[in-house]
Amino acid sequence: MAPPVKVGLNIVWMKPELQVEASKLAEDLGFYSVWTGEHIALPKYEGWWKNFPSVVAKGEAGGPDDVVFGPDSEFMDPLIMLSAIASVTKRVRLGVGIYMLPLREAVLAAKMVATLDVLSGGRLDLAVGLGWSEGEYAATNNDWKTRGKKLDETIRAMRVLFEEETPVFNGEFYNFGPLGFWPKPIQKPLPILIGGGAGPAERRAGHLGNGWQGTSHSSKPENIAAIRQHLADAGRTDEPFQFNCTVLKPLTLDEMAEMAEVGIDHIVLTPWAGKKVGEVGSEGFAQLEAYAKEIGLV
Repeated sequence: MAPPVKVGLNIVWMKPELQVEASKLAEDLGFYSVWTGEHIALPKYEGWWKNFPSVVAKGEAGGPDDVVFGPDSEFMDPLIMLSAIASVTKRVRLGVGIYMLPLREAVLAAKMVATLDVLSGGRLDLAVGLGWSEGEYAATNNDWKTRGKKLDETIRAMRVLFEEETPVFNGEFYNFGPLGFWPKPIQKPLPILIGGGAGPAERRAGHLGNGWQGTSHSSKPENIAAIRQHLADAGRTDEPFQFNCTVLKPLTLDEMAEMAEVGIDHIVLTPWAGKKVGEVGSEGFAQLEAYAKEIGLV
């Protein structure tokens, strides 16, 4: 029995030096996509974890064990990692979730993203979001208070760079053009998905995104319904739009079917239970192959 949704693999749980090999195996096993994510530089201080969304959601019951990484976890740059993966794969789609776009400048980020899409033959899915650590904004010389507005404008500016022959843009954060900006992404449009669990992220998805990159906490019927309403408000009901969900554990086929009924199109799974970012070694390859067989991919 085949899975009722597209199935992606979260490769960040593998040790960094094994992620390219794991992605090649995932392609051979029939996974639809492989996904990486990021933190750039988390601050180290007592209670650094307290603003992490799953901790906040639990209130007083939340603690550091609810966070699947730490300041010393090894996060590779996602676009560089996916470039390496693109060089040894041909079919599997390449996803970043979440790419903290407000920490970048639009023109430089657009150049890197377009380059990866070209090198991969048009296989990139870019899920963008704000992140949750104010300290990470300070470390990269970015303003925490304007992060939402900057994300919205950066998405719009990147669209101009990707889609107009001679880009011109005038906004609060960016003013450029006319510019020569080549190459353009192969995909038209290049899928920009919106990540996040709050109302502003749902509105952003409906008005600016090609999809939603949620989690098991933010991909419930009410979230899907809210995004569909924002799509309708923006006059985008007939445009292609994908609902993705990242799950930090393995799922059964029945659990996948339940998520498909909610409206999820694509699930990014983490088949290594009980592990955290960067902890899975070479033993993870056999576990990955066994899981693929279990859910009917192979």
